[in-house]
Amino acid sequence: MLPLILAVALNAHAHAPAEKAIKPLPMLSKAPKIDGELKDLSPAFDPKVPKSAKGESSSIDYKAAFFKDTLLLGITVNDDVIDAEDFVDVSLFFPDSGTTSRGFVYRFGKDGLKASPEGAGPPEWAAKLITAASKDIPGKGKGAPAKGWTLEASIPARAFPRFQGTKALNVEICVDYSDTDKAGTAAVKSTTCTSGSMAGGPTRLPDELRKNLKVQPSADVEGVEAHESGWLGFSKLHYPNWAQNLTEAPFTKESLVELIAPGQSIDPASVGLPIPEKLELPDNRPLLLVLTGKNPYLKNECIGGNELRVALYVGQGNMARRALEWPVSTCSLGRAARFELTPEGGLIIGYTNGSTVHFTWGDDHFERSEMGTR
Repeated sequence: MLPLILAVALNAHAHAPAEKAIKPLPMLSKAPKIDGELKDLSPAFDPKVPKSAKGESSSIDYKAAFFKDTLLLGITVNDDVIDAEDFVDVSLFFPDSGTTSRGFVYRFGKDGLKASPEGAGPPEWAAKLITAASKDIPGKGKGAPAKGWTLEASIPARAFPRFQGTKALNVEICVDYSDTDKAGTAAVKSTTCTSGSMAGGPTRLPDELRKNLKVQPSADVEGVEAHESGWLGFSKLHYPNWAQNLTEAPFTKESLVELIAPGQSIDPASVGLPIPEKLELPDNRPLLLVLTGKNPYLKNECIGGNELRVALYVGQGNMARRALEWPVSTCSLGRAARFELTPEGGLIIGYTNGSTVHFTWGDDHFERSEMGTR
């Protein structure tokens, strides 16, 4: 009976429809002028727009294209009464960029980029990279009021939320319009997405994006996000496991700390940890150290729940890859009293409670070894 069930299951799988391939957004041959005129956004992707995008007095539509490392959007707002309080929200979210990733909301008015909802938009330095312009849609007849407006927006990848490290760059693009016809009345909302998802499924950015950005994450990076001085890559856990400097300059301990943990890094000597200033592998590659957390040992007592953790990164040019992330001060372990690299590249950490942990080096990371551990 079991072989028959397996045969039926395999046959059903073999005849299951293949997933529809997602075509990337069209690449423009030259950068358009951002002036609210949408004709130069051609060829472009025209998504399916559901009924939720068409209200009683207003409606929205949009198209999207790409140029080198920049997303270009052309949004059409049809509105019988244009109010200064009306605005467009554009949401970007990359669904396969890791469990801790989130999207961004970019808010635009007729006068350009506005402040995003609190905590939902890109950081301030990234928002400054975005450009936008609008243009009225003329009404019928001489002197007739405008019957809507067009918005053209340019969003470079440095202002994107976290996107996929190595997978296809599938992205959800949602456009919402808030229409206020009369002062003091509630705004009417229109959206191109129902339940937060694009009608017909996500679209996709061109694979050339990472090449154009010169971003080369390692294979274990799920998501990549921009920071002011570089790029960070994340695996399944939230702590970054890869970093790349914006410039070609090699990472130093200071520049890596500024990228990974600005304002959070702790000097080992200030918390009584004898960790050497300079660490180097047998092949002369530097090991760059980032110490973060909360010191458990304060005022002659140990605060349970506080701990200090060290992250070691192997520096190679303007990239760095995490080789180890490990506690070095906790109430149960005590403080690390010994932190030593062996001539073979192994690592020994000894704690004040008497335990010692050994690590061996291989494949560009440290792995715990039970040999000699106590």
